[in-house]
Amino acid sequence: MAKPALRSIPVAKIEADPDQPRKLFTEEELAELAASMKKLGQLQPVAVRKTGKPGHYRLVVGERRWRAAQQGDIAELSAMVWEMDDEAAFIAQVAENVNRMDMTPMEEASAYARLADAGWETEAIAELFGKSQPYIGWRIDLLGLIDDAKQLVAKGQMQVGVAWYVCRLSADQQRRFVVRWARGEFSSARDAEAFAKACKAAEDQAEFFQLDKAEHDEEAQARVVEERKKVVSKIERLSAAGKVLHELAQMDAEELARVLAGAEGGVAGHRQRVDDLRSLAGKVSAKLRKAQALAAAATVELDPDVAVSIPAELVDVAPVSAG
Repeated sequence: MAKPALRSIPVAKIEADPDQPRKLFTEEELAELAASMKKLGQLQPVAVRKTGKPGHYRLVVGERRWRAAQQGDIAELSAMVWEMDDEAAFIAQVAENVNRMDMTPMEEASAYARLADAGWETEAIAELFGKSQPYIGWRIDLLGLIDDAKQLVAKGQMQVGVAWYVCRLSADQQRRFVVRWARGEFSSARDAEAFAKACKAAEDQAEFFQLDKAEHDEEAQARVVEERKKVVSKIERLSAAGKVLHELAQMDAEELARVLAGAEGGVAGHRQRVDDLRSLAGKVSAKLRKAQALAAAATVELDPDVAVSIPAELVDVAPVSAG
């Protein structure tokens, strides 16, 4: 590739690239940049390439600066003029934005998918942009989201980690998820992720783990009712253990040391027994969390006519990594 030449080019003779992977530019950021460029000048040249029309150029990178120049009535821009084809220009555009905050996750996903469609292997795309192969695959997977979910991700109203679990669902299940998300029915991103996983498990097994009275005989229903009583009874008996733990928690460390120091096993032995209970309680809690998500996936009905509006507080749900 020939070395670029630095030139001063009239803004009016530079056009945007319709294939630019970054699509979203806020008026606020453009206004701030325009003010900065008018006060301090253009600190970094844009990159352009020639078009078929003499004296005219197409942007490769720097569309934000170009838009700000138009907004600030700046007549000319410093530009590096490159000789490159469409693919090379697109790669440069992605590279310009991918490791900054400029691209939304959905724009990034579309960019990687475009390269993949052009014959690039995932390994080559990952190497080109300094990412891992799984990262590239996860991003491309996001294109499986329904439009409403894509918009939530693009606007930063749904974390990429949650969205990845949602994108693996059918369109109907995704719509069910989006309705619950919009209503604020998940207490955290982890709960939302668990619900999506449960929906996926239900889809994979082609059922909702639900006893349908219309399809099961009285004997089957009776077995479930009896088993339910046994499990509920066991969980209810835990309240007694909870009272004991509450009483122990009220004792101070000095008192526990004095009372248990001479007991068989000593303080360490009794602490180990409590730690074992805590470990078991954690495992049971994790299974109950999954069971809760499975039950929610089985019983929540979707009203397709519900208008989806996104509460502002959902933007601040704690993020969950997709990896």
